[in-house]
Amino acid sequence: MSINHNDNSTPQLSRRRFVQGSLMAAVLGGTALGASACSTSTAASGGGGGKGSVSFFSWDTQTVMKPVLDLFTKQTGTSVSFSYAPPVPQYVSTLQTRLQAHTGADVFILTAEDKQLVGGGFVKDLTGQKFLEPMNSANKDFMTVDGKVYGLSISSWAGGIMYNKELLAKVGADALPDSWDGFLKLCGKLKDKGIAPYYDSAHDGNFMALWGLLGGYFDNHGGFPDSDIFAGKASFADTWTEPLVAYCKLYTEKLTPKAVLGLTSDQVVSEFANGRVAMFGAGTWNVPTVQKSAPHLSFQTEAIPGIDKGTSYWTGAASPGYAINAKAKNPEAALKFLQFLASPAAVGAYGKSSGSITTTSDYTPSFAQSVTNQALGARSGKIYLPVVAWPRHSNELIQEFNTQMQQMVQGSVKPKDIPAALDKKLKQLDAK
Repeated sequence: MSINHNDNSTPQLSRRRFVQGSLMAAVLGGTALGASACSTSTAASGGGGGKGSVSFFSWDTQTVMKPVLDLFTKQTGTSVSFSYAPPVPQYVSTLQTRLQAHTGADVFILTAEDKQLVGGGFVKDLTGQKFLEPMNSANKDFMTVDGKVYGLSISSWAGGIMYNKELLAKVGADALPDSWDGFLKLCGKLKDKGIAPYYDSAHDGNFMALWGLLGGYFDNHGGFPDSDIFAGKASFADTWTEPLVAYCKLYTEKLTPKAVLGLTSDQVVSEFANGRVAMFGAGTWNVPTVQKSAPHLSFQTEAIPGIDKGTSYWTGAASPGYAINAKAKNPEAALKFLQFLASPAAVGAYGKSSGSITTTSDYTPSFAQSVTNQALGARSGKIYLPVVAWPRHSNELIQEFNTQMQQMVQGSVKPKDIPAALDKKLKQLDAK
């Protein structure tokens, strides 16, 4: 797989990218992203005219979407009636209200939080549409419900471990080890040198290294268990215990101090940029901050080393996709719009305006050298974030997990007991 390099560019921090980058901090911490009033506007009809319009409810801002919409209108003569609400809670609630009132847009964003709309008959089945063929397998899986595809997802995000090359060199390392045990040993060497080894943003519930560690473990041990857990065929205790206990050695072996709980995500990035910690769990959204704060710092980001050698994996998820209202007022224009959004021209325009890592197979994006590893990781499909794979109770479960993990960091909960606590919470939620 090749990616064109553009060393003079830095990924823009669009709202979609911000949500993806902040997903764990926002959801795990039980906070909502800043909400603003829903706004509506209409894209100019360009040089076409006479070919109708399609309505589109977006959670990307009009600034991000305008180049894409203008190109669609120029190519097809179809105008786009654009409306917007910020993610995640306000967008989801607004979308659900409009669809239930039969006032929903022809095309909207299908997220992990509103997949229940599929069961309610609000989303058109797109299975078999030719324009879906270039969609990455991870994105297609995310848009699939009960074997049918309901959306077009064209981008993903990936996070891994960012490291300070100079600090690692002080213990004879020039890259991350190829196993989790090796990573823990590296952390031990750094600690012995008086260098803080690794921080995750535990304060905000962003356990970046854990999600990738789980992904690599599941991928190498029979597949991802999420569906079986929620179907009652498996449990968190059966599937999560080994990798979770391994991750928690960062804390139980005092490689990462309890004091990390006092640091927000922004403060963790600041600690890294100022050379006070050698490594941290990072995504592409952290790169501009590090570069601005420490322009001469030499750093790299790699995938999270796996339990088994050679099974490194990225934390990450496919982006929410474009879906068609099953009761769209202009279904033909809606289908034409999705066909266009899947085209290389539209994917390229969106990638440029949003800074997103696009993942379709028929378009090769350009990225700054500093984020190439993450981009390759996202495009490989080897990304995992459990919360987006959980079909129900995701907010409640992830908040329970966050509480358990923070207590583990403080020393009041044993790592091996955390998966059982999730099983108990799921059973309680299902009983309501």
